[in-house]
Amino acid sequence: MQISDEKLWGLCLTGDKEAFREIYCRFYSLLYNYGSKLVSDKDLVKDCIQDIFIKLIQNYQSLSATPNVKGYLIKALRNKLYDTLEKEKATDDISLYEEVFVTDELMPLLSFEDSDADNRAKHLMQVFSQLSPHQQEIIYLYYVNELKHDEIAEIMGINYQSSKNLLFRSLTCLRKLYLKKN
Repeated sequence: MQISDEKLWGLCLTGDKEAFREIYCRFYSLLYNYGSKLVSDKDLVKDCIQDIFIKLIQNYQSLSATPNVKGYLIKALRNKLYDTLEKEKATDDISLYEEVFVTDELMPLLSFEDSDADNRAKHLMQVFSQLSPHQQEIIYLYYVNELKHDEIAEIMGINYQSSKNLLFRSLTCLRKLYLKKN
């Protein structure tokens, strides 16, 4: 029997290192995939995930309960990546970390046996790549990670209604681009 994320998080609040290990194992691939869509530097993503968990373990006394562990960790990673990029902006060439939402991983999900359907899926991915990074991100969070608008709003630092509006505008734009080129 698998313990729920919330109960596991409760154990983390007591400093239980096994609970932290389990949370890390459960969410690492999700966090890595999400982070890899925000920045192209895979090592940076790995380092930021490690940093988040080190900080969580070191500061477990100041953590609070959360009903949404997945959303909490995604938001923490997003903030850590952006903070790290801001610090490196002064010393590095920021073009290495352009805000691009990489979609390579989505294509295998849309591969079909039928060549016509496969062509439509490829066309959809080409059109998807023309959306802004925020539009791509909200579609990814809502449809791939299956997060709710309140969770997305928290992660992206916007309010609930803005999350709904951004998703609606993103899908409208995607539809227009798709139909225009089809």
